Amino acid sequence: MAVSSPVSTAESGPEVTAGTSESSVLRVRPRSIRELRVVLALTQDVWSHEVRNGEIDVHLSREARAAVERAGIPFEVLIEDVPAMIESQATERAARAVEGGIAGEDWWADVKNLAAINAKLDEWIAAYPGLVSSVTVGTSLQGRIIRGIRISLAPSGAAVPAFLFDSCQHAREWATPMVSMLVADRLIEGAASDPTIGAMLTAAEILIVPVVNPDGYQHSWDQVRLWRKNRRDNGDGSFGVDLNRNWGFQWGGQGASANPSSETYRGPAPFSEPETQALRDFVLANGRIIGHIDFHSYSQLILWPWGWTADLCVDQPLFESLAASMQSAIESVHGRLYSSGPIYTGIYPASGTIVDWAYGAAAARSTTIEARDTGTYGFLIPPAEVRPCAEENAQAALAMITTLLVPGFLSVEGSPPTSAIPDEQTPFTVFASPLVSTFALPPRLNARIGTSGSFTPSDTAPLGDGRYAAALPAAPCGAVIDWYLDWEGDPSSVSLPAAAGDQAFRTVSSAFGTLHFEAFETAGAWVSGIPGDTATSGHWIRVDPVGTIAQPEDDHTPAGTMCWVTGQGVPGGSAGAADVDGGVTTLTSSWLDGGDPESTLRYWRWYSNNLGGAPNSDSMLVLYSLDDVSWSLLEEVSASATAWIEASFNVGDFVQPPGLFKLRFVARDLGAGSLVEAGVDDVLVEAPACGSSQGDVNLDGVVNGADLSLVLGSWGPCNGCAADVDGNGAVDGADLAVVLGAWSP
Repeated sequence: MAVSSPVSTAESGPEVTAGTSESSVLRVRPRSIRELRVVLALTQDVWSHEVRNGEIDVHLSREARAAVERAGIPFEVLIEDVPAMIESQATERAARAVEGGIAGEDWWADVKNLAAINAKLDEWIAAYPGLVSSVTVGTSLQGRIIRGIRISLAPSGAAVPAFLFDSCQHAREWATPMVSMLVADRLIEGAASDPTIGAMLTAAEILIVPVVNPDGYQHSWDQVRLWRKNRRDNGDGSFGVDLNRNWGFQWGGQGASANPSSETYRGPAPFSEPETQALRDFVLANGRIIGHIDFHSYSQLILWPWGWTADLCVDQPLFESLAASMQSAIESVHGRLYSSGPIYTGIYPASGTIVDWAYGAAAARSTTIEARDTGTYGFLIPPAEVRPCAEENAQAALAMITTLLVPGFLSVEGSPPTSAIPDEQTPFTVFASPLVSTFALPPRLNARIGTSGSFTPSDTAPLGDGRYAAALPAAPCGAVIDWYLDWEGDPSSVSLPAAAGDQAFRTVSSAFGTLHFEAFETAGAWVSGIPGDTATSGHWIRVDPVGTIAQPEDDHTPAGTMCWVTGQGVPGGSAGAADVDGGVTTLTSSWLDGGDPESTLRYWRWYSNNLGGAPNSDSMLVLYSLDDVSWSLLEEVSASATAWIEASFNVGDFVQPPGLFKLRFVARDLGAGSLVEAGVDDVLVEAPACGSSQGDVNLDGVVNGADLSLVLGSWGPCNGCAADVDGNGAVDGADLAVVLGAWSP
């Protein structure tokens, strides 16, 4: 039987908090399994749920905190007095409350209870009948309606792509309904005033479900502020199932508990709870959801499948690109940095989650956003943080719509090839994923040798899992290969680069001679440390690395083992066990050969700085010197990759006049709580071995009639054009003489 919601008329309901008398939240850093077991035995309320980066956030009574101190386990205090913070926020909330619960812009100044959220939904439905309509997802365990809205300019029932944004599977995460509600507000307000949003809403429908767990949410306002689960009576004196461990895709694995008292209790069976059943049936009945965000707090993360396994999902390239657009959108609002990665490695193993189910069973590109903050307030977001948190994450939702509301996604796995071996094909792998369109044929590679003429199309070969084999055509030494990808779909197509035809990738066919190569398999003249280094740990060391989620397990050299990394932990150790701490550590190269101004410097680097309490707050400097005294910046590496990435530079751009030079890699831990790891391998200086390309106007590797035609067709004043071979500002007899003198037989 349905029951009415026992809600307070005030915006700030009673916040009676059971079990939090004189308690604190600590970020504990256990140094062993034994110390971790001690911590877990002292609490049933683990805020971060798993050890991450060697740290775990736990809510402890005064007595339990004293036990941690006596055991000598390192920790820092995140929240000194939890009940006092709850009481302070409740007092401020009551003072700010507005009678009726809705007061225009002030509505976003603080969190809202269930009654206020439902009232706001009703207000939108009444005010925008042609845009907003009511959605009933289902009914909760205690009989509350799980409500939502549909926002679209497309007619109801139209077969348009759909996006789902939901929140509050976990009741205590009060920041998250405000995020979903502000997503709705941005779309509603922008439907008529913003052409981009208007186009979105014409082409798609947006479904907003702000409170998936209404029983738990109501309980967190009325009784226990930090309540997480639903309100299932488990029959053993405990209550609640973790809805985000109850989804029926890989249910019951890692990161979900069989103990009914656990905060991550998975329930007795997949979809045992009416809340997960209702949202499952709602998604399957729609059948058109291509994008989904499940909002949570806290940690400032963007996460995607899988949570149940460390294996990467087949759409990893698409999710990486999507997360990058969402990260950029978030940062553009208030400057906050959100890290990203698969759930399993990005936060912790978690099976039976909505994200894994929505992707694995319903084919939606599904993500989780863990909103503000990184632990200062945790679940107890203060009023001053509510609006900024909602604003930045609403922008992420709009970025998802923009990114996915396209025919399909194309990318080159790794990176587009920039160099080719002369007279040999250059193979690479294309990743292609349909989104709005359907594609009967594989993507095409369109290539030409040289900078002019038509492109020749060729099909790519399916490899499975959305991967296709492609190969650039063989080209003479010194030639360039211009190329792009396209994919013909129904009703529309996609290309890479986006303006294919007008824009193209360029690959240079060139043979190189090695001037200098360091694989670090033997000890060379490279030096770790200089006077003035301040790091207390994580100094550069040449080793066979022990891998963590922040440091490589293997070097980059094929069939090699050794490389330079910052610090060396023990097998099975945490990511932060030997990272750079307390300052800077410097690695200085031997003298490298920069005598050929046409040579190229290449090296492979590893840089990780997206973990710890202050992710993405540091960078690594790469410096160069021509005299071993003064040093200049070659590059600053700030983007974490957790992979070996190639860096490439034209030596003539920084070594002038030609001669010897040195490199320095400066890894820095300057931000509090930042976790920094870096590596360097396979440092190479190579010089092109092709003959002179002078006279090859179209860069196709030969000098012939095509180059002659370009010279004659450009005759006269010509500032910077390719046919001005001698660079004097005009195409004239001197340029013609160069072409004729270099004529290929």
